Amino acid sequence: MINYHLLWLIPSLIFSVGSFLPLSKSQHWIFRFFDFIRLQLLVILISLLILGSFLQLNNPSLKAAGLLLLLIAIAYNLFILYPYFSLSRKKRKISPNGVSILSMNVMQSNKNHQLVIQTINKIKPDILLTMETDTNWEEALTEIENDYTHSVKVAKSNRYGMHVYTKLKLLDYKVHYLISREHPSIEVKLLDKEDNEFVFWAIHPPPPSPTEKPTSKQKDGELMMLAKLIRKTELPVITAGDYNNVCWSKISKLFMEITNLKNARIGKGFNSTFPADWPLLRFPIDLLFHSTNIFVEDIKVLAYVGSDHLPLHSHFRILDKDLNPKTKLDSELKNKMNRKIKQGKKAAIVENDESVNPEE
Repeated sequence: MINYHLLWLIPSLIFSVGSFLPLSKSQHWIFRFFDFIRLQLLVILISLLILGSFLQLNNPSLKAAGLLLLLIAIAYNLFILYPYFSLSRKKRKISPNGVSILSMNVMQSNKNHQLVIQTINKIKPDILLTMETDTNWEEALTEIENDYTHSVKVAKSNRYGMHVYTKLKLLDYKVHYLISREHPSIEVKLLDKEDNEFVFWAIHPPPPSPTEKPTSKQKDGELMMLAKLIRKTELPVITAGDYNNVCWSKISKLFMEITNLKNARIGKGFNSTFPADWPLLRFPIDLLFHSTNIFVEDIKVLAYVGSDHLPLHSHFRILDKDLNPKTKLDSELKNKMNRKIKQGKKAAIVENDESVNPEE
């Protein structure tokens, strides 16, 4: 005979406790998984709360405890997710002198090159970032190069290739390997349409998952190394890429605290990008962060392009080129940052990647 009480109690316990697992100091993927599915968790928890309210359990105290646990978990997830709900339905005005970015994880195995190119030609971004681009993708994308004055190309066959194309004036660029020689990042210094200099960072760290890295150490280390470099930048900064990380996670908050960058999604909706084929399971891992003197006018997810990610399109403008304040980094934050960088470089060696020098 089916025990409906257990069918309610067990998932209630699993999903409620799972809501708090990311608070653990462990960087194993199991403890990070529930951070990615907080939107789905919220729906599941509310459904279990409604179901439990109608169930007649033999033990009223056990039912009350289950309902209380669900309420606490729901409140906690709402507290985390609330800032990302869209606060306005009005169409935002886009400045003609602003800059547009199109960030696309095209998926290396995706053969639908033309669908990606059609999207690029339709959007016509000022900055185009493509990820998971190998030599085949690089060759396919030569079709768009007449529209883009400058490009920085890092083709790789390990699903971590990266290309940046821009119509803006390119002042300087550098390809970085922040933690592992397998995972490039690109830094470009550009001039916007109003002659403001700014820095654009493209990043794609590896995810913690059963099929990728067993822990988030490499990913966390990359974000902290990026934070360290951004702190040295006096110019306005905007970053984009497949962070393999949700914007409400502990490491994202630490990244923002160290860099003083803002999360572009605040008040503009979740704009979930992955997995493209499963709308109900999507979460936002293609992220966008920016300096306080940059205003993101709009951010939105575009239609399917054959990849497991949806493209992310945004517009921004620089409000004050001379304002890029950074608070003094206290010793506790500095130690956290350096510790995670060191852990990331060691993890790269353990996880069979070629690490950069642990002392760099």
